[in-house]
Amino acid sequence: MRHVDMNSLVVPATWNAKIAKTVKAVREAVSSGEKPTFRPHWTDPLLRQALVDLAGPKCWYCETPVHGNNPDVDHYRPKSAIIGVEGPGYWWLAYAPSNYRLACGFCNSGGAQTGGQSGRRTKSNHFPLLEEATRATAEHSDYTKEQRVLLDPADDRDARLLGFDLKGYARRRSGVPRSAAEVGRSVCRADETIRILDLNRELLVEDRKTTMGDVRGLAPLLANATAAPLAREMIARKIGVRSDWSAAALEALRGHPHAAGKVGDLASNSTQLGLTSSVLSNGVDLTDLGFLISAGALKPGLILTAVHEGDHREAEVLVDGRISCDARVWSTPTSAARAVTGREDIDGWDFWTINIDGAVTSLSELRGTYRG
Repeated sequence: MRHVDMNSLVVPATWNAKIAKTVKAVREAVSSGEKPTFRPHWTDPLLRQALVDLAGPKCWYCETPVHGNNPDVDHYRPKSAIIGVEGPGYWWLAYAPSNYRLACGFCNSGGAQTGGQSGRRTKSNHFPLLEEATRATAEHSDYTKEQRVLLDPADDRDARLLGFDLKGYARRRSGVPRSAAEVGRSVCRADETIRILDLNRELLVEDRKTTMGDVRGLAPLLANATAAPLAREMIARKIGVRSDWSAAALEALRGHPHAAGKVGDLASNSTQLGLTSSVLSNGVDLTDLGFLISAGALKPGLILTAVHEGDHREAEVLVDGRISCDARVWSTPTSAARAVTGREDIDGWDFWTINIDGAVTSLSELRGTYRG
Protein backbone atom coordinates (compact mmCIF):
# COMPACT_ATOMS: atom_id res chain seq x y z
CA MET A 1 0.00 0.00 0.00
CA ARG A 2 1.35 3.40 -1.02
CA HIS A 3 -0.06 6.77 -0.14
CA VAL A 4 -2.33 8.18 -2.86
CA ASP A 5 -2.71 11.95 -2.66
CA MET A 6 -6.42 12.63 -3.11
CA ASN A 7 -5.75 16.37 -3.08
CA SER A 8 -4.48 15.93 -6.64
CA LEU A 9 -7.75 14.43 -7.87
CA VAL A 10 -9.28 16.42 -10.72
CA VAL A 11 -13.01 15.69 -10.69
CA PRO A 12 -14.66 15.92 -14.14
CA ALA A 13 -16.41 19.25 -14.72
CA THR A 14 -19.66 17.42 -15.50
CA TRP A 15 -19.69 15.40 -12.25
CA ASN A 16 -21.92 17.58 -10.06
CA ALA A 17 -24.55 18.01 -12.77
CA LYS A 18 -24.51 14.28 -13.49
CA ILE A 19 -25.17 13.21 -9.90
CA ALA A 20 -27.54 16.02 -8.85
CA LYS A 21 -30.85 14.19 -9.43
CA THR A 22 -29.60 10.95 -7.89
CA VAL A 23 -28.24 12.68 -4.79
CA LYS A 24 -31.58 14.43 -4.33
CA ALA A 25 -33.49 11.13 -4.72
CA VAL A 26 -31.21 9.37 -2.20
CA ARG A 27 -31.61 12.16 0.33
CA GLU A 28 -35.40 12.12 -0.04
CA ALA A 29 -35.54 8.34 0.37
CA VAL A 30 -33.50 8.47 3.56
CA SER A 31 -35.60 11.32 4.93
CA SER A 32 -38.79 9.30 4.38
CA GLY A 33 -37.34 6.17 5.95
CA GLU A 34 -37.11 4.26 2.67
CA LYS A 35 -34.13 2.30 1.37
CA PRO A 36 -32.29 4.49 -1.17
CA THR A 37 -31.41 3.34 -4.66
CA PHE A 38 -27.85 4.14 -5.71
CA ARG A 39 -27.19 4.61 -9.41
CA PRO A 40 -23.56 3.62 -10.17
CA HIS A 41 -22.34 7.01 -11.35
CA TRP A 42 -18.93 6.16 -9.86
CA THR A 43 -18.31 3.95 -12.91
CA ASP A 44 -18.19 7.08 -15.07
CA PRO A 45 -15.16 6.63 -17.41
CA LEU A 46 -13.93 10.19 -16.87
CA LEU A 47 -14.05 9.87 -13.10
CA ARG A 48 -12.40 6.45 -13.13
CA GLN A 49 -9.62 7.79 -15.35
CA ALA A 50 -9.10 10.71 -12.98
CA LEU A 51 -8.60 8.20 -10.17
CA VAL A 52 -6.24 6.09 -12.31
CA ASP A 53 -4.19 9.20 -13.06
CA LEU A 54 -3.32 9.52 -9.36
CA ALA A 55 -1.36 6.25 -9.02
CA GLY A 56 -1.63 4.32 -12.26
CA PRO A 57 -3.89 1.42 -13.25
CA LYS A 58 -3.59 -0.65 -10.09
CA CYS A 59 -5.38 -1.52 -6.86
CA TRP A 60 -4.69 1.04 -4.15
CA TYR A 61 -4.89 -1.60 -1.42
CA CYS A 62 -2.62 -4.38 -2.75
CA GLU A 63 -1.01 -2.63 -5.77
CA THR A 64 -1.94 -5.44 -8.15
CA PRO A 65 -2.09 -4.14 -11.74
CA VAL A 66 -5.46 -3.97 -13.47
CA HIS A 67 -4.22 -3.45 -17.03
CA GLY A 68 -6.91 -4.29 -19.56
CA ASN A 69 -9.63 -4.33 -16.91
CA ASN A 70 -11.45 -1.47 -15.29
CA PRO A 71 -10.58 -1.38 -11.59
CA ASP A 72 -13.45 -1.40 -9.12
CA VAL A 73 -14.28 1.97 -7.60
CA ASP A 74 -14.57 1.08 -3.93
CA HIS A 75 -16.38 3.22 -1.39
CA TYR A 76 -13.88 3.36 1.47
CA ARG A 77 -16.73 4.16 3.83
CA PRO A 78 -19.56 1.82 2.65
CA LYS A 79 -22.55 3.63 1.20
CA SER A 80 -25.52 1.32 1.87
CA ALA A 81 -24.68 -0.90 4.84
CA ILE A 82 -21.82 -1.76 7.22
CA ILE A 83 -21.05 -5.32 8.24
CA GLY A 84 -21.77 -5.81 11.94
CA VAL A 85 -23.46 -2.44 12.34
CA GLU A 86 -27.22 -1.83 12.41
CA GLY A 87 -28.69 0.89 10.26
CA PRO A 88 -27.61 2.46 6.96
CA GLY A 89 -24.11 3.11 5.81
CA TYR A 90 -22.50 6.39 4.82
CA TRP A 91 -25.18 7.10 2.21
CA TRP A 92 -24.24 10.77 1.93
CA LEU A 93 -20.75 9.76 0.71
CA ALA A 94 -22.04 7.58 -2.13
CA TYR A 95 -21.17 10.24 -4.70
CA ALA A 96 -18.27 11.95 -2.92
CA PRO A 97 -15.11 11.31 -5.00
CA SER A 98 -13.03 11.80 -1.84
CA ASN A 99 -14.53 8.49 -0.59
CA TYR A 100 -13.48 6.51 -3.68
CA ARG A 101 -10.53 4.09 -3.75
CA LEU A 102 -9.52 2.00 -6.77
CA ALA A 103 -9.54 -1.71 -5.96
CA CYS A 104 -8.97 -5.02 -7.68
CA GLY A 105 -11.75 -7.59 -7.60
CA PHE A 106 -9.96 -9.69 -4.97
CA CYS A 107 -9.52 -6.83 -2.47
CA ASN A 108 -13.02 -5.50 -3.06
CA SER A 109 -15.00 -8.74 -3.26
CA GLY A 110 -12.73 -11.70 -2.46
CA GLY A 111 -12.46 -15.12 -4.06
CA ALA A 112 -8.67 -15.44 -4.33
CA GLN A 113 -7.31 -18.99 -4.12
CA THR A 114 -5.29 -19.94 -1.02
CA GLY A 115 -4.25 -23.50 -0.34
CA GLY A 116 -6.48 -24.67 -3.18
CA GLN A 117 -9.55 -23.08 -1.62
CA SER A 118 -11.45 -20.00 -2.72
CA GLY A 119 -11.14 -17.08 -0.31
CA ARG A 120 -13.96 -15.38 1.56
CA ARG A 121 -15.53 -11.97 1.00
CA THR A 122 -12.98 -9.20 1.56
CA LYS A 123 -13.44 -5.39 1.74
CA SER A 124 -17.07 -5.30 0.61
CA ASN A 125 -19.01 -3.44 3.32
CA HIS A 126 -16.41 -3.90 6.05
CA PHE A 127 -15.64 -0.74 7.98
CA PRO A 128 -14.95 -1.63 11.63
CA LEU A 129 -13.94 0.95 14.21
CA LEU A 130 -11.84 0.54 17.32
CA GLU A 131 -14.53 2.43 19.20
CA GLU A 132 -18.04 2.28 17.74
CA ALA A 133 -19.08 5.42 19.62
CA THR A 134 -16.79 7.46 17.35
CA ARG A 135 -18.65 6.47 14.15
CA ALA A 136 -19.92 9.32 11.98
CA THR A 137 -23.69 8.98 11.63
CA ALA A 138 -24.73 12.19 9.91
CA GLU A 139 -23.91 14.06 6.74
CA HIS A 140 -21.77 16.73 8.37
CA SER A 141 -20.04 14.54 10.96
CA ASP A 142 -16.39 15.02 11.88
CA TYR A 143 -14.68 11.98 10.33
CA THR A 144 -11.37 12.79 12.00
CA LYS A 145 -12.85 11.51 15.27
CA GLU A 146 -13.51 8.03 13.89
CA GLN A 147 -11.06 5.44 15.20
CA ARG A 148 -10.74 3.48 11.98
CA VAL A 149 -9.41 -0.08 11.81
CA LEU A 150 -9.01 -0.48 8.05
CA LEU A 151 -5.89 1.26 6.76
CA ASP A 152 -6.59 3.93 4.15
CA PRO A 153 -4.22 4.38 1.18
CA ALA A 154 -5.37 8.01 1.02
CA ASP A 155 -3.93 8.60 4.52
CA ASP A 156 -0.15 8.98 4.50
CA ARG A 157 0.13 7.82 8.11
CA ASP A 158 -1.86 4.65 7.41
CA ALA A 159 0.20 3.68 4.38
CA ARG A 160 3.35 3.76 6.50
CA LEU A 161 1.98 1.21 8.99
CA LEU A 162 2.10 -1.67 6.52
CA GLY A 163 5.42 -3.45 5.92
CA PHE A 164 6.64 -6.65 4.27
CA ASP A 165 9.13 -9.38 5.00
CA LEU A 166 11.54 -10.58 2.31
CA LYS A 167 9.30 -13.56 1.54
CA GLY A 168 6.66 -11.16 0.31
CA TYR A 169 4.27 -11.38 3.25
CA ALA A 170 2.51 -8.23 4.42
CA ARG A 171 2.84 -7.47 8.12
CA ARG A 172 2.87 -4.59 10.56
CA ARG A 173 5.97 -2.50 10.00
CA SER A 174 8.65 -3.43 12.48
CA GLY A 175 9.29 -0.93 15.25
CA VAL A 176 6.06 1.01 14.72
CA PRO A 177 4.12 1.38 18.00
CA ARG A 178 0.42 0.72 18.15
CA SER A 179 -1.96 3.47 19.17
CA ALA A 180 -3.53 3.56 22.61
CA ALA A 181 -6.91 2.69 21.02
CA GLU A 182 -5.42 -0.44 19.43
CA VAL A 183 -4.01 -1.54 22.75
CA GLY A 184 -7.35 -0.98 24.43
CA ARG A 185 -9.07 -3.25 21.91
CA SER A 186 -6.22 -5.81 21.69
CA VAL A 187 -6.01 -5.45 17.91
CA CYS A 188 -3.47 -4.32 15.36
CA ARG A 189 -4.84 -2.17 12.52
CA ALA A 190 -2.25 -3.44 10.05
CA ASP A 191 -2.99 -7.07 10.92
CA GLU A 192 -6.74 -6.55 10.67
CA THR A 193 -6.34 -4.84 7.28
CA ILE A 194 -4.26 -7.78 6.06
CA ARG A 195 -6.96 -10.16 7.25
CA ILE A 196 -9.95 -8.24 5.89
CA LEU A 197 -8.39 -7.57 2.46
CA ASP A 198 -6.65 -10.97 2.29
CA LEU A 199 -3.36 -9.22 1.53
CA ASN A 200 -1.34 -12.42 1.93
CA ARG A 201 -3.11 -14.44 -0.76
CA GLU A 202 -0.75 -16.80 -2.57
CA LEU A 203 -0.20 -15.14 -5.95
CA LEU A 204 0.13 -11.70 -4.39
CA VAL A 205 2.83 -12.91 -1.99
CA GLU A 206 4.76 -14.44 -4.89
CA ASP A 207 4.54 -11.23 -6.93
CA ARG A 208 5.84 -9.18 -4.00
CA LYS A 209 8.64 -11.64 -3.33
CA THR A 210 9.79 -11.47 -6.96
CA THR A 211 9.69 -7.67 -6.97
CA MET A 212 11.62 -7.44 -3.71
CA GLY A 213 14.20 -9.90 -5.00
CA ASP A 214 14.66 -7.80 -8.14
CA VAL A 215 15.27 -4.65 -6.11
CA ARG A 216 17.71 -6.27 -3.70
CA GLY A 217 19.53 -7.75 -6.65
CA LEU A 218 19.94 -4.28 -8.14
CA ALA A 219 20.96 -2.56 -4.89
CA PRO A 220 24.63 -3.79 -4.88
CA LEU A 221 25.09 -2.22 -8.32
CA LEU A 222 24.63 1.21 -6.74
CA ALA A 223 28.18 0.88 -5.39
CA ASN A 224 29.55 0.30 -8.89
CA ALA A 225 30.35 3.58 -10.64
CA THR A 226 29.76 2.07 -14.07
CA ALA A 227 26.53 0.23 -13.29
CA ALA A 228 25.07 2.73 -10.80
CA PRO A 229 23.23 5.01 -13.30
CA LEU A 230 21.31 2.14 -14.88
CA ALA A 231 20.68 0.53 -11.48
CA ARG A 232 19.25 3.82 -10.17
CA GLU A 233 16.92 4.06 -13.15
CA MET A 234 15.70 0.48 -12.77
CA ILE A 235 15.16 0.86 -9.03
CA ALA A 236 13.30 4.12 -9.56
CA ARG A 237 10.90 2.30 -11.86
CA LYS A 238 10.27 -0.33 -9.20
CA ILE A 239 9.67 2.03 -6.30
CA GLY A 240 7.69 4.74 -8.11
CA VAL A 241 4.19 5.24 -6.69
CA ARG A 242 2.65 4.27 -10.04
CA SER A 243 4.54 0.95 -10.17
CA ASP A 244 3.00 -2.40 -9.23
CA TRP A 245 3.90 -3.60 -5.71
CA SER A 246 6.01 -0.47 -5.19
CA ALA A 247 5.56 -0.50 -1.40
CA ALA A 248 7.19 -3.95 -1.26
CA ALA A 249 9.94 -2.73 -3.59
CA LEU A 250 10.59 0.24 -1.33
CA GLU A 251 10.60 -2.02 1.72
CA ALA A 252 13.29 -4.15 0.08
CA LEU A 253 15.60 -1.13 0.07
CA ARG A 254 15.19 -0.34 3.74
CA GLY A 255 18.24 -1.53 5.61
CA HIS A 256 20.11 -2.70 2.51
CA PRO A 257 23.74 -1.56 3.00
CA HIS A 258 24.28 -0.65 -0.65
CA ALA A 259 21.09 1.42 -0.83
CA ALA A 260 21.59 3.57 2.27
CA GLY A 261 21.95 7.22 1.29
CA LYS A 262 21.82 6.50 -2.44
CA VAL A 263 18.11 6.80 -3.13
CA GLY A 264 17.33 9.74 -0.88
CA ASP A 265 14.49 9.50 1.61
CA LEU A 266 13.17 6.32 -0.03
CA ALA A 267 16.00 4.29 1.49
CA SER A 268 15.63 5.75 4.96
CA ASN A 269 15.04 3.29 7.78
CA SER A 270 13.40 5.81 10.11
CA THR A 271 10.05 7.50 9.53
CA GLN A 272 8.31 9.76 12.03
CA LEU A 273 4.68 8.68 12.09
CA GLY A 274 3.32 10.95 14.79
CA LEU A 275 1.63 8.05 16.58
CA THR A 276 0.87 7.58 20.25
CA SER A 277 3.04 4.75 21.51
CA SER A 278 1.40 1.66 22.99
CA VAL A 279 4.64 0.60 24.64
CA LEU A 280 4.64 0.84 28.41
CA SER A 281 7.23 2.90 30.27
CA ASN A 282 9.28 -0.23 30.88
CA GLY A 283 9.41 -0.98 27.13
CA VAL A 284 6.85 -3.79 27.19
CA ASP A 285 4.19 -3.97 24.46
CA LEU A 286 1.10 -5.81 25.69
CA THR A 287 -0.59 -6.15 22.30
CA ASP A 288 1.27 -9.22 21.03
CA LEU A 289 2.87 -12.33 22.52
CA GLY A 290 6.47 -11.09 22.30
CA PHE A 291 6.53 -9.82 25.87
CA LEU A 292 5.25 -13.16 27.23
CA ILE A 293 8.05 -14.95 25.38
CA SER A 294 10.62 -12.51 26.78
CA ALA A 295 9.24 -13.08 30.27
CA GLY A 296 9.52 -16.86 29.84
CA ALA A 297 5.77 -17.40 30.20
CA LEU A 298 5.51 -18.72 26.62
CA LYS A 299 7.97 -20.60 24.45
CA PRO A 300 8.23 -20.57 20.66
CA GLY A 301 6.59 -23.67 19.24
CA LEU A 302 3.90 -23.77 21.94
CA ILE A 303 0.48 -24.79 20.60
CA LEU A 304 -2.49 -22.58 21.39
CA THR A 305 -5.91 -24.24 21.35
CA ALA A 306 -9.53 -23.12 21.14
CA VAL A 307 -12.96 -24.56 20.51
CA HIS A 308 -15.37 -22.68 18.26
CA GLU A 309 -18.85 -23.98 17.44
CA GLY A 310 -17.69 -27.51 18.27
CA ASP A 311 -14.54 -27.33 16.12
CA HIS A 312 -11.09 -27.69 17.68
CA ARG A 313 -8.64 -24.98 16.56
CA GLU A 314 -4.87 -24.89 16.96
CA ALA A 315 -2.20 -22.25 16.39
CA GLU A 316 1.55 -22.14 16.96
CA VAL A 317 3.50 -19.42 18.76
CA LEU A 318 6.45 -18.26 16.65
CA VAL A 319 9.80 -17.03 17.93
CA ASP A 320 8.98 -13.36 17.20
CA GLY A 321 5.66 -13.46 19.05
CA ARG A 322 3.47 -13.87 15.99
CA ILE A 323 0.95 -16.69 15.60
CA SER A 324 0.74 -19.24 12.79
CA CYS A 325 -2.58 -20.90 12.01
CA ASP A 326 -4.10 -22.35 8.85
CA ALA A 327 -0.91 -21.57 6.89
CA ARG A 328 -1.17 -17.86 7.75
CA VAL A 329 0.83 -15.75 10.18
CA TRP A 330 -0.73 -13.05 12.36
CA SER A 331 0.74 -10.40 14.64
CA THR A 332 -1.97 -10.53 17.29
CA PRO A 333 -4.11 -13.23 18.92
CA THR A 334 -7.26 -11.33 17.94
CA SER A 335 -6.55 -11.27 14.19
CA ALA A 336 -5.61 -14.96 14.31
CA ALA A 337 -8.87 -15.82 16.08
CA ARG A 338 -10.99 -13.78 13.67
CA ALA A 339 -9.24 -15.36 10.70
CA VAL A 340 -9.99 -18.94 11.76
CA THR A 341 -13.56 -18.27 12.88
CA GLY A 342 -14.75 -15.68 10.37
CA ARG A 343 -16.16 -13.68 13.27
CA GLU A 344 -15.52 -9.96 13.61
CA ASP A 345 -16.35 -9.65 17.31
CA ILE A 346 -13.90 -12.14 18.88
CA ASP A 347 -11.16 -11.12 21.31
CA GLY A 348 -8.27 -13.48 20.63
CA TRP A 349 -6.85 -13.11 24.12
CA ASP A 350 -9.99 -14.75 25.50
CA PHE A 351 -10.32 -17.16 22.56
CA TRP A 352 -6.91 -18.87 22.69
CA THR A 353 -5.88 -21.05 25.65
CA ILE A 354 -2.75 -22.92 26.76
CA ASN A 355 -2.25 -25.88 29.06
CA ILE A 356 -0.01 -25.06 32.03
CA ASP A 357 0.68 -28.02 34.32
CA GLY A 358 -2.67 -29.54 33.44
CA ALA A 359 -4.62 -26.31 33.92
CA VAL A 360 -6.20 -24.58 30.90
CA THR A 361 -5.48 -20.86 30.96
CA SER A 362 -6.53 -18.19 28.48
CA LEU A 363 -3.97 -15.78 27.08
CA SER A 364 -5.99 -13.00 28.71
CA GLU A 365 -5.54 -14.55 32.14
CA LEU A 366 -1.83 -15.07 31.51
CA ARG A 367 -1.40 -11.47 30.34
CA GLY A 368 -3.27 -10.21 33.38
CA THR A 369 -0.39 -11.19 35.65
CA TYR A 370 1.83 -8.69 33.80
CA ARG A 371 -0.52 -5.73 33.62
CA GLY A 372 0.32 -2.88 35.96
